[in-house]
Amino acid sequence: MAERSGPAPPGTESAPPPPAWWRKTDNTASTSGAIPWLAAPLYAIPETTKLLLCGGVAGAFSKTCTAPLARITILRQLQSTGAVAGWAGTAKVGIVPALAKIIREEGVRALWKGNMVTVIQRLPYSSINFYLYENIMDFLEGEGAFKGGGRPGVKSGVKR
Repeated sequence: MAERSGPAPPGTESAPPPPAWWRKTDNTASTSGAIPWLAAPLYAIPETTKLLLCGGVAGAFSKTCTAPLARITILRQLQSTGAVAGWAGTAKVGIVPALAKIIREEGVRALWKGNMVTVIQRLPYSSINFYLYENIMDFLEGEGAFKGGGRPGVKSGVKR
């Protein structure tokens, strides 16, 4: 039997879809026994803390993954100034040859030179960004702190 397309007849509207898996709040998160001291109190961690922590870790991880490319960008920007020894006056070098040059001259760890400062800057930025994104999405979906019509003051109290 083929499904009908178009609007449903009046009175037969379907229920809204279930919330996304990452927004479930049934406190069934599990660490699979990997960290026993964390598994028991996991439900007790406030939702705000979870969101801030997830955003910060995601931002720090992504910046660490892309740090070698950022290093090449900085070296290429300073190339014409002669501020970096070994890069002044060299012809434009592609990504792979530039990575090889850094590894050959300074070692593998040089690809992440200056990354700690970037991570320290990125961690709070990503934490706040992710937290606000999730709360704004909740607000727009009608699940936020202002369930009473979207007006601050109609219902005081915070969801989390």
